[in-house]
Amino acid sequence: MRVLELGCGNGSSVLPLLRGNPLARVHATDPSPTAVADTVRRVEEAGFSDRLTAEVPPGLTRPCSPGHGPFDAVMALFTLSADSPRRAARERGAAIPGGDDAVLLSAAAGELRPGGVLLLRDCGLYDMRHLRDAARGERDATLLPTNKLAAAAGLEVVESRYLCVRLTNQRRGVHMDRVYVHAVLRRPVGHSRRLLHANSRLRIFDERLGPDCTASVHHAVPAVRWQVLDASQPTPSPSFHAAGFTATVRNVSPHERRDICFENALVRMWDFRASLGMDRLAFHQHVFDNAWVVLGDGAALRGAALNVYTPVAGGGAKLEKTVHFHDGFVSWTVVRNGGFDADGEPLAPTCLHSVDSAVPSVEFREYLIELK
Repeated sequence: MRVLELGCGNGSSVLPLLRGNPLARVHATDPSPTAVADTVRRVEEAGFSDRLTAEVPPGLTRPCSPGHGPFDAVMALFTLSADSPRRAARERGAAIPGGDDAVLLSAAAGELRPGGVLLLRDCGLYDMRHLRDAARGERDATLLPTNKLAAAAGLEVVESRYLCVRLTNQRRGVHMDRVYVHAVLRRPVGHSRRLLHANSRLRIFDERLGPDCTASVHHAVPAVRWQVLDASQPTPSPSFHAAGFTATVRNVSPHERRDICFENALVRMWDFRASLGMDRLAFHQHVFDNAWVVLGDGAALRGAALNVYTPVAGGGAKLEKTVHFHDGFVSWTVVRNGGFDADGEPLAPTCLHSVDSAVPSVEFREYLIELK
């Protein structure tokens, strides 16, 4: 996961992110060279320097130097209220509705991949800081609802709400009322959806995303196979070739990048592209040529398991993993393309969790199974 932070300060947001997500890579920026140096130093001391790059950004309308994006997420934590309106006015080349804040958000949106999110937190209306500064006449401000800021930047509002916190100084007996705006804004993903096949249990879609979308699939899926198992299917080792229904649908889309979605009344399975070292939503990455979705019809499959093997030099196979049926209705596994014997049994199913693999032309992918 690649993250851009606008206004990294002393690294107070970067460090928890790097600690909490070992697959995150952060590009931190701040107008202050001192702040950038402090962030780099603290990250180096924590041992995460290999996953951090940092710089003073070229300008407000250019949040980072070319070549670093696109990013899966952009963080702007108290960045809008910290930026100087006078500096923004000098750098703004064209008027954008919403003033300086929209200028910065529009520039940040340009660094997101389609479907990427901008995470925004800042001081809200009637926050003690705004009331204090307004009384002193010390600070300029542009008040604009989050939805209008998002629209001006070409982003969709996923979440927008207030966070109200009362801080108390027990010694002095002073209350401090803080009001924060918390928002998640997303860069839209334009795509088309085509139904490849449908039956009473399963629908298979071919989703085409824009040519600049790095969230979609980067390699062709030669075939998708599925089988419906009924309650009489034996356990604990279900037989694929003896299932009551088997069919193959060719993915005929000439588009280089695609998303495949399996869906029925019980399950929706999304297939995402994932870069090496990226683990979106903390799900496992797997190697595959063909994907199987196995649908059961009751408790007969509950607790069943399928042993997954990989071929070894000199013949034979090595047990790689056991795939379990987590409930009575759905499970999944992966098999190598064309790996079937004369009886229709899959040969050398492959399910690897390591990038160190002797399997040629390994494609690392990510699955998200969503139970309805």
